[in-house]
Amino acid sequence: MTKEKETLRRVQDGLFHLQKAIQPFVAERMEAKLGKRWIMFASRAQGSGPLDPLDGYGLLKTMIDQWRDVFDDAFARNEKFKVRNFLSTAFDARNATSHLALPLTDAEALRYLDAMVCLARAVKGPKKDVEEIEKLYAEQRRDDGAKGDAGTAPATPAPVPEKPGTLSLGLDDAETPPGGLRPWIEIAFPHPDVLANRYKQSEFAADLAAVDMGQASDDYATPENFFRITFLTEGLQRVLRTALERLTGRGGDPVLGLQTSFGGGKTHTMLALYHLAHATNPAVLAGVSDISDTLSIDDWKPVKTAIFVGTAKGVDSALVLRDGPKVRTLWGYIAWRLAGKEGLELVREAEAGGTNPGSELMVEVFRKAGPSVILLDEVVAFARQLPDDRFEAFLSFIQSLTEAVKMVPNVLLVGSLPESKLEAGGEKGVAALQRLEKVFGRTGSPWLAAHGNETYEIVRRRLFQQLDAEGEKARDETVKAFHELYRKNAAEFPPHTKEARYAELLRLSYPIHPELFERLSKDWSTLPNFQRTRGVLRFMANVVSVLWQARARDPLILPGRVPIADERIKASVIYPLDSAYSAVVDSEVDGDGSLPARMEANPSRRLSQARAATRTTRSIFLCSAPTVGQPHAGVTGQAVRLAAAEPGDQIAIFGEALRELHERATYLYEEAGRYWFSTQPTLNRLADERAAALPAHEVDAEILRVLMTEAGSKGNFARVHAAPDDPATVDEAAALSLVLLGPASTHARAAKSSPAIDAAADALTRCRTSQRRYRNTLIFAAPDEALLATAREVVRKALAWASINDDRNIQGQLTQAQAADVKEKARSHHEAAEKAVRSAWTHILYAEKHEARLDGRPFEIEQTTLMAKDRPSIAASIYEKISPRGDSIVKDTLGPKMLMAKLDSLWPVEKPHLAIADLREWFASYVYLPKLRDPAVLESAIAEGVSSADPLFGYADGYDEATGQYDGLVYAKLAPTSFSPGAVIVRKDVAAAHAQKAPSGPGPTTAGLSSGGPTTATAPGISGPETPAPAPGSQQPTRFYGSVEIDMVRPVKSFDAILNAVVMELQRTQGAKVKLTLEIEAEATGGFPDSEVSVVRDNAKQLKFKAESTGFED
Repeated sequence: MTKEKETLRRVQDGLFHLQKAIQPFVAERMEAKLGKRWIMFASRAQGSGPLDPLDGYGLLKTMIDQWRDVFDDAFARNEKFKVRNFLSTAFDARNATSHLALPLTDAEALRYLDAMVCLARAVKGPKKDVEEIEKLYAEQRRDDGAKGDAGTAPATPAPVPEKPGTLSLGLDDAETPPGGLRPWIEIAFPHPDVLANRYKQSEFAADLAAVDMGQASDDYATPENFFRITFLTEGLQRVLRTALERLTGRGGDPVLGLQTSFGGGKTHTMLALYHLAHATNPAVLAGVSDISDTLSIDDWKPVKTAIFVGTAKGVDSALVLRDGPKVRTLWGYIAWRLAGKEGLELVREAEAGGTNPGSELMVEVFRKAGPSVILLDEVVAFARQLPDDRFEAFLSFIQSLTEAVKMVPNVLLVGSLPESKLEAGGEKGVAALQRLEKVFGRTGSPWLAAHGNETYEIVRRRLFQQLDAEGEKARDETVKAFHELYRKNAAEFPPHTKEARYAELLRLSYPIHPELFERLSKDWSTLPNFQRTRGVLRFMANVVSVLWQARARDPLILPGRVPIADERIKASVIYPLDSAYSAVVDSEVDGDGSLPARMEANPSRRLSQARAATRTTRSIFLCSAPTVGQPHAGVTGQAVRLAAAEPGDQIAIFGEALRELHERATYLYEEAGRYWFSTQPTLNRLADERAAALPAHEVDAEILRVLMTEAGSKGNFARVHAAPDDPATVDEAAALSLVLLGPASTHARAAKSSPAIDAAADALTRCRTSQRRYRNTLIFAAPDEALLATAREVVRKALAWASINDDRNIQGQLTQAQAADVKEKARSHHEAAEKAVRSAWTHILYAEKHEARLDGRPFEIEQTTLMAKDRPSIAASIYEKISPRGDSIVKDTLGPKMLMAKLDSLWPVEKPHLAIADLREWFASYVYLPKLRDPAVLESAIAEGVSSADPLFGYADGYDEATGQYDGLVYAKLAPTSFSPGAVIVRKDVAAAHAQKAPSGPGPTTAGLSSGGPTTATAPGISGPETPAPAPGSQQPTRFYGSVEIDMVRPVKSFDAILNAVVMELQRTQGAKVKLTLEIEAEATGGFPDSEVSVVRDNAKQLKFKAESTGFED
């Protein structure tokens, strides 16, 4: 025996033992719930009698069909899902072995046998049968070469009873997905054929001829199975009620005309009538029992049927009757089917001559036949093929047939007609349709096709088994959560979703989201190759099967969760569209190499964690593809969020995905807030092509232009040098300067060597051809290697969009909306390019020398990295990083104590004083000294050290070598606001000694140090009322105010003097509160250039200027 046959044998033997294992359980549960005659309610295969014992198919199908009413409460809550899964898999095994098209794989066989073992254990089947299935499973594992003990059955724990009447499998509850909602796969079970993906596409196309010949699938073969999967729409209920009334002599319409577009449910309605006619008891048919009860039908017997499907036979082919003669006319066929030989004898002459027998003869046939149903499907398709003489006879007979049916009270005629001339096919088809419309229109009763929410129920009933009580509870929780999401975020979703009616739609369509139903049934069904109900069924069957096999954890099946990249699903959406959409789907909608997949490649992105980009593109495609080319094509952002968002999502993330997709996608269009994919590339493709064609030097030239603009915003640097060709040509400067190294001088974080370090070291070593003196005032900013590459790509895009915006030829071909879109993209890409360049210059290099290192090197290059993402300018951001508010690399203030600490090793003991000019040189040159923002910081420290109550040193305007005297000596007094060129600081003891010798005279003093009592000091340049010392006993002033103009040549120094001379003096008074307000006025007769206006506005905003009192004006 071959391996394939041995595998098949094991599965078949497993099914045999499973039948024996579950038979007692099924019989016990069914009898307990439905009584001794439970067998009447069991499901069975076609051809078996209503009282025959159930085979394996019948037992498994009965468990599936009666789960809610009979078997649901037999298992513990946390085990029902597993048992139903085992049951569906075992049923699939039965179907797979009964209708074997391809050999079973080893994996399939193992899965089937595993499910059989688990199901047999769950129902506590006879030990012998359970062991036999376990043995078959072990044999299959051994042949398959599976790892582990080949003699071991599946690792499912044996059932442990949890409570009386319940069976326990000992399995844990399934994991609850994010959002707290159970996934739909644990609640709504697909029918086995859908679950296993073993259905044929044609099975969703109801085939009346196949059913009549006994060749239909199980779901269509018997009345019980058919009505179990059929939702009775309002129209179908009308038809069934009329049929019951007509066939039982209670009135009812004699003729029904069914006319809808292709796929509108005509044939399914005829199948319902066929099965009703053949039912032994309508009261046991799902949905029909209510109708029969209202009519009090208790004497029902199956009725005769005559089925004619115009597409099943050629016009010249004989209609071969079962166990009967061959006939060539429709009237001979109907007479034989209803009244046998006697009926055929009545119309023999008309049969032989091919002429219409007339209504009188047909009345005789009907009276001999008794209650009968005549179903004529696809009659237009048959009539259009007839030659002219037979064409007229055929249509004439149809008219006579309708008249005859009217005259016999228990005969029903139903005919189907296409809705449009296009479906009728050709001139003769249109002529036949027009004639038949008059016939059925004159005698027929209006029939209502499925409409509104009925389609939801039709599809749901066909794809999914009925929910049990636990499932209904979980469904309601899901519905509530989704409706709360829409209600609480009303502005983010279409207005109708917050209404109570939408909650009902969620409940009706569960587990499929109403938006997916709506798009399929209203938009996709308008496409010629996507039929209204049948197309939806085929598409959703594929979706459900794929998601089930992937163990999807989603609470609902939304458009954003449809895996369009799956080959079956992709084929089903591409077929009714233009085949060019295949490339669009692959590149920008779904799949491993698609744009959304690339956007989600970085796991740290919010987009990646929620797969927001993929859910967005799927939603746009499914909700807009059929509308492309029509007015108001596409979907709004609200509709996209409705199609993609779930409870627990951050809703804003879908807006982020939309914006990025719109910027990057080649086939995604947007106009007036509506989005759609087209097969024609957008201007994004042209922009990509132009960007790729740009030479590298043009890109770097644009980067240099941005750096030049950046240099206009100095922050707190005295100078900013933008990408000098040779950094060593930067001028010497005693104040802090920033050098923006060019694109060629890149750096990587923490790298010990790089082009940037080489460039910085060279610039610190020399100034042109001489040795550089001022090394302690240079700060370097270098671009990051990776970020510069990104910036170059962004700049490329910006240049490309700018060129498109400036291209008159292109502009002339654009709509107004497209031109506005191009202008906006040129603007936004320009801003993005500037931001990308600012972000790339992120590494900060500077010179430093640690005193502990005596290796002979004049300096070491230290580095830090700018991490801030929001950067108003490169200079401002770097200064913030190196200032005391950041890494404290540069000092904004230098206290007198720190100054003295740094001078201890530099001030020769024998020297009583030091020239302040030398101090400036030292702090600008020696990299082991603190870096100062500017010389004013040093001068402020000196002034503070001189004027404090316990001075650390003195100040003098100069020293007279001849006399040994200090000119303008200040000690324990306010220092002058500006220092003379020969100014010195004097050692404390020397200054104190000279101060005692000096005669007292006028001059600024600090309070409490003068011998004449307290005085008030006014700094030079301050205007205001004089404030003489109050006379003894007089009231002291409580408020001071004053204004002063700042020297714009040395503003920082002037401001420093004011702080020391006035503000600090005011603060000496206990409890004093001082408020400083800086007012700035600037005028330019020629106007300020836009670049300067932009820089000043950005800096003022960054420095928190008051918006209401800040701005430019004409």
